[in-house]
Amino acid sequence: MIVFDLETTGLPKAEGSDLDMQPKVIEFGGIKIDEDFNEIDRMEFLCNPGQDLDPVITKITGISDDMLVGKKPFIAHYKDLCDWFLGESTMCAHNLSFDRKVLRFELERIDKMTSFPWPYKHVCTVEVGENVWGVKRKLSEIYEEVTGQKHIGAHRATADIEATIEVLKWYNKEGHL
Repeated sequence: MIVFDLETTGLPKAEGSDLDMQPKVIEFGGIKIDEDFNEIDRMEFLCNPGQDLDPVITKITGISDDMLVGKKPFIAHYKDLCDWFLGESTMCAHNLSFDRKVLRFELERIDKMTSFPWPYKHVCTVEVGENVWGVKRKLSEIYEEVTGQKHIGAHRATADIEATIEVLKWYNKEGHL
């Protein structure tokens, strides 16, 4: 299973909005885990979106324009990302619909949407949690409830993935997966 997270230039605009107006990836993080939730591999990178970040994005993520200077754009990571996803049957994220949508925008921009090796099974920890608690909850809230610890580093890809994996372990242990 691939558990991944994206940090982006913003939130998606309404369906049908110009693709150039849709958010871009500024950070990708992914961890492959086995059926026992042990880490197999990880991939992480920053992307230069070719535009200045809104100060609110820097405030939320801690990622600044200076951190992205000299970083490659998303297209430069495409082949490695395909190789990394290839053969995986399951992808998971907290609020998967958001991450999948922004990844789709990036793939559409480079005309690679249909050639990307999308896993066929999709797991969203927001949706699983909604079935458990009856409401959509933030990752930090769920993480704190199931581990008893504060979620440190929220809104950075790798920290969010590591928290998501702990939530997945709890969901599995409690029979929700």
